[in-house]
Amino acid sequence: MSVLIVPIDASQVAQSERGQQKVKVAVQSGGKVLAQEVSLQDGRTEVRFDVDEKQPATVAIGPVSADDEDIFKLQTLSAPVSPNLWRDQDQLTISPFLVTPIWWRNWLRWCREFVIEGRVVCADGSPVPGAQVRAFDVDYFWWWSSIAQVGPAVVTDASGHFSMRFRWCCGWLPIWWWRMRSWRLEHALVEKIQPVLKLNPALKAIEPSPVPSLDMVALNPQPLPPGPRPDPVFTGKQINPSVIPALRDRLIRALPQVPELERLRIWPWFPWTPWLDCAPDIIFRVTQNCSGPVTKTIVNESVFQTRWDIPTNLNVTLIANQEACCLPPHNPDPEGDCALFTKVCDIPVIDIGGNSGAPAGPVGYADPGGRDRPFSQGVGLYGQFGSAAQADFYEIECKPAGGGVWAPVPDGALQPFYRGYFNATLPFPNQWSGDWFNVISVGGKNFYESRQHYEATHPPANWGSPFGRSWYTDRDYLATLQTNGFFADGAYEFQLVGYRDSGANAPDLSTRTVLPGCGDGPNNRVVIRIDNRFVAAPTPGSVHINTTEPDCGINAIRIGGTAVAPCGAQKLEHGTPLEIDFFVTDPDGHLDHYELKVKYDLGYIKDLLSSTDVGTFTLTPLSGGPVGPDYGQAVTLPQTATRPTWNGGTLRLHIDDAARVFPKTCCYVVELIVWKRNIVDCNGNLSYFNQMHQSFTVLV
Repeated sequence: MSVLIVPIDASQVAQSERGQQKVKVAVQSGGKVLAQEVSLQDGRTEVRFDVDEKQPATVAIGPVSADDEDIFKLQTLSAPVSPNLWRDQDQLTISPFLVTPIWWRNWLRWCREFVIEGRVVCADGSPVPGAQVRAFDVDYFWWWSSIAQVGPAVVTDASGHFSMRFRWCCGWLPIWWWRMRSWRLEHALVEKIQPVLKLNPALKAIEPSPVPSLDMVALNPQPLPPGPRPDPVFTGKQINPSVIPALRDRLIRALPQVPELERLRIWPWFPWTPWLDCAPDIIFRVTQNCSGPVTKTIVNESVFQTRWDIPTNLNVTLIANQEACCLPPHNPDPEGDCALFTKVCDIPVIDIGGNSGAPAGPVGYADPGGRDRPFSQGVGLYGQFGSAAQADFYEIECKPAGGGVWAPVPDGALQPFYRGYFNATLPFPNQWSGDWFNVISVGGKNFYESRQHYEATHPPANWGSPFGRSWYTDRDYLATLQTNGFFADGAYEFQLVGYRDSGANAPDLSTRTVLPGCGDGPNNRVVIRIDNRFVAAPTPGSVHINTTEPDCGINAIRIGGTAVAPCGAQKLEHGTPLEIDFFVTDPDGHLDHYELKVKYDLGYIKDLLSSTDVGTFTLTPLSGGPVGPDYGQAVTLPQTATRPTWNGGTLRLHIDDAARVFPKTCCYVVELIVWKRNIVDCNGNLSYFNQMHQSFTVLV
């Protein structure tokens, strides 16, 4: 081994700038890297390395914050050392490295520490705990993107906060920077660029490839000027990025000016030398696994959401999507020995007719005076017990609204339900848990354990604390009530009855207490309207559901007064009308709306109840009525349905000009669909419906 001496001269850098700052000196030889950190406070120094004089070596000097191997990939000062220079000497001093002020200042900022702090919250501002946050640096070139993670993945705490720290270097040699990145076709960029190319006949044939492999020179329709050819942009599959700035100057002469693409920093409309980018450009991706085996992406920012050139300390707030599990705001229990119902199927009790604080009627209907919606099948009850409530366990009693005697709900009507909680005392990813609240049968009665009793008997005691356990789902859920098969249609009242613990983790039947309501009004009562439907065995192959709740059918179709049979054919004469006799009915009076449409050709559709589609038309009740076709219209003058009942009836649609419906010779399908207003299994969508259709041919 021999001694290699590396002199360094930084005397041109002012002493006040040199201070205590160090530089890194490295030797690369024989597949190994030796590095030392040295101070230049005195302006000049020497660094000694033990090397194998028979091996070629490279010496480099650069920022102390760079990794040893990266010194040779950055735009640092470097020099080769050939074995021929030794000439049988055991010591060699090479020419001094001259560190100028511009190199010194560049090195101070080329590798810096960045800190990103922030919070992940749901749309309502509630925190998202136990989620993994990843930050990515974004670069895009033409319609390809390179997205590389910076720093480690970090986990949000119970308040949704996170913090990550990472080192970022710039000043790379272009070829090394390119080799460190992987590329993919970014369809969002394709959608921006391709329409611009299609404006130019010479460019519109260019198609995106999965990875950067297109010779971009082909984008320039102008002939190259005489003289030596520039370096190729691509050598096989490998890009030579150092010529990209010069190539941009040529391409922008062939491409139209598009301010939007320049604003979005899309090359070549925007200049691009990312190896000199000394501040990362950041997007975030956040994942969470709180409710099962599937990890869900709850924040997934696109390249167009990039935060360009972030500062060394960045603070962000990330809004999670509806897939996230949040910790809802703390909702303290009311004071006293009391109980109250708060919601039914996520609908506040004050929005259900006949309850405390709600309109007096229609009784038991959600959105009273609006859509007047009854409840069907599974019903979720929500509420709270007071802080001093005598309710370690509770029973639910019911009776017909407006009369009758209170009695336990029928056996089998109560179903188990699940509450989930976040446990901040456990390490990631074991923080999400929960428990089933099963129906407890004692003495012929059915009970649930109250949330308060569960908390008291499941330590730690600091439930609701950011450092303990917090409910994230169904904290105030009281019961899952299955009404189908257990309750006849009608309005029912429900109340909560509390029991103390017998000492054996079971209700003491002698402590039965009908709890008073919390606050003003009879809040320990809720009334709801129940309307379940019966469905008989289906008719094989038919779209029509074998039920009367609701029912619908097409009785007759006439073109110019001539009946058209299913699968029939009818010639259309000029100026003839179309008539359709049909029925839409519900014996419970809970129709919501119906639609009557004709479908034909390849994806064409006409709304037969729209004057825009069919011109002049009339709807006439043949029996029952009024005609609707929407509940809001049926209960509004001049129509005469009395809220909340609209049973429908048999109706006739008359369209003056059938040619507006049948524009060409084709096979047509008249489709009738009718819906009820019911909230089924706590789903706000319209789940109860029925349908019928008739097909035939019209010759025009």
